Amino acid sequence: MRIYFYLIGIMLLTFGITCTIYSQLGASPMPALLVGLQQTFGLTVGSWEFIIGAIFVIIIAIVRRNRLDILAFLTAILTGVGIDIWLYLISLVFIPDQWLGKIAYLAMGVIFIASGVSIYLQAKFSPTPPDGMQILIEEYFKIKVSTARTVFSAFIVTGAFFLDGPIGIGTIIMVFTLGPIIGFLYPIFQKYFMMLSGYPTVKVLDQQEAKNKTI
Repeated sequence: MRIYFYLIGIMLLTFGITCTIYSQLGASPMPALLVGLQQTFGLTVGSWEFIIGAIFVIIIAIVRRNRLDILAFLTAILTGVGIDIWLYLISLVFIPDQWLGKIAYLAMGVIFIASGVSIYLQAKFSPTPPDGMQILIEEYFKIKVSTARTVFSAFIVTGAFFLDGPIGIGTIIMVFTLGPIIGFLYPIFQKYFMMLSGYPTVKVLDQQEAKNKTI
């Protein structure tokens, strides 16, 4: 059951990320950086998702002096492939060029990203590379989770800005809304996961922790 929630969550997450990119109103920090890298250096957005994810995993392993987290690598690969597939499929269907369509895509993106994160977190596999970096910053500098997330997001947004990534009003909206929405949806999906898995004692991820997940 965990693998199903994991894969479905990744699928919805990547669909949501793609919607925000095509909304042209601004993507969340990490996708904005990935698009900026794609526009500047080539390759696909999904390829950069894996490359940056791999760099993060290596940095985490070096700082902690641990083995590389293979599951985190897998998540980066699946997320990258998912983004590229959705970018291609959606481009064949419809890319909005008017405000109503752009707003609709942004709204769908926020909903699907929050739903995807809330679902894939139920599997409780290794955190995604960006989440892992956030946790590393928190532990290394001994600061609050919220502060670590702010520092990490600021660093990523700065990189996206210099690479001319899609930063806009949508980026600001997602920075302030994704956390609360994930915090609201997580316990709902958790109930379904516990009911379907038959493990009522599955460890509960605190709602505040869910809110602090990085996208």
